[in-house]
Amino acid sequence: MARPLEYGALDFFIEQTDATNSIINPFLRQRAFESIGNTVQVPVINYDGDVTVSNVRSCVIGDDENTSALFTIQWTTLSVGFTMVPQLYRNNEISYDHDFARKMEKVCRALATELDKLAIAALETAKTQVYRDALYYTITGDSVQVPWNARFDFLADMNSIFRANAYPGMLHVIGNAGIDSIVRKLAQHDIYNDVNKRNEWAGKVFHFTNNVQNESGVFATSYLVEDGNVAVLTRVDREALAGTRANFHEWDVVTLPFINLPVGSHYYTAVGDQSAVAGAASADMTCNVKEYFGFSLDVAFITAYNSDPETVANPIVKVEVASPAGQSPFAAPVVVVNEETNPVYTRAVQ
Repeated sequence: MARPLEYGALDFFIEQTDATNSIINPFLRQRAFESIGNTVQVPVINYDGDVTVSNVRSCVIGDDENTSALFTIQWTTLSVGFTMVPQLYRNNEISYDHDFARKMEKVCRALATELDKLAIAALETAKTQVYRDALYYTITGDSVQVPWNARFDFLADMNSIFRANAYPGMLHVIGNAGIDSIVRKLAQHDIYNDVNKRNEWAGKVFHFTNNVQNESGVFATSYLVEDGNVAVLTRVDREALAGTRANFHEWDVVTLPFINLPVGSHYYTAVGDQSAVAGAASADMTCNVKEYFGFSLDVAFITAYNSDPETVANPIVKVEVASPAGQSPFAAPVVVVNEETNPVYTRAVQ
């Protein structure tokens, strides 16, 4: 029951942060990590689409200045924690270590799930509004709508759609179980099989998560992102950053299971009435020690800056594959292309 999920969106942002072509540099990452209490702004240059190309030479060269701006990092604070009563495990078949490990696991899974959802929300917010060439697909709500019968063909077409938007690089696919199903079916038609569909997923990296939800009537949903266009920043509270030890309280910076990000930790003990912690099992514990374990961080999921998203395409495309709409998902459609003016001649069987 405590099996961890996959956190594909979170893993993708972390991987892109550490990549050599990351959109953030180590200096910004460190400055942001230590920025608690301050506003973090990144200098950027806005898009300029008004360059004039002349067909004559002149002795006078005109100005063409850039317009700069400050992009403000928006932080979200997340916090989890649990407690332990050490003497509760005396004469208890569940050991302190066993209970501690399970509590740590469940709070880490909850935090990872919330981070994964925030990463997906960042992709949703930054999905492109511009499609220079949508090929034969319909765009609804800035998302590519893939009919059921095209589910085995759209992945290759995504490279063409991205190229039309001036993003010819490697693509990452952040998808749910429906996308996994489609890719597995394509893998059955690999090299040396009836049809080689390897090029459908060639040049793509897949990241799976259950936190990408399907809308009604949708079989599979994914976000495709060109490599090198997202990152994640974190920061911790001041005492964790300082590693403070005071009044039996301890702060530190740690890395939690399932979450390859630094978070702030806070540990302390207190004495009090613990008789209500575990019902009859703790009824006699009216003056005992309780341990407190807390973990928190501020997080910001960053996508490539775009000063004019209504004109300039973003490197993120959302794709929705329609459900089979009542027909059997395993039925191969038969399309009759002949018309009345070009009938199919038949002959009665003797």
